[in-house]
Amino acid sequence: MTPFHRYLGVVIVVLFVVVMGAALFLRLSGRQATPTWLWVTQHWTENLLVLQTITGIILLLLGRRAVGMPLAWLHYLYGSLFPLVAIVGGRIAGLRRESREYVGLGWGAFFAFALSFRGIQTACGERWEDLARCLGW
Repeated sequence: MTPFHRYLGVVIVVLFVVVMGAALFLRLSGRQATPTWLWVTQHWTENLLVLQTITGIILLLLGRRAVGMPLAWLHYLYGSLFPLVAIVGGRIAGLRRESREYVGLGWGAFFAFALSFRGIQTACGERWEDLARCLGW
């Protein structure tokens, strides 16, 4: 994994946590409308995930492989396909609601966060020490 691909994955995971946390805060505070900044953050996180997927495909075509775990091939599913499905589902759920669209965004971000984080884990290794070493922490 190149440093760009590695750190872009971390940025994406952090942004999904921001969307998820904001949706939870808005729900607990009883707000009806979804703030524009939340839609913008979700949109840019989706764009970064597409960029990350394209980068991963290029790395794969160049012969680079995920090697962190015995089932490292799952990295390709966890890191791109499943999160893309989750955010599309969350966006559709958000757009179908008349109020509190952020609930759909929050659930989509929750699943995309978990799957993206799992994608990083499958490339770096299961243990926290492996993850920290891989990310340079």
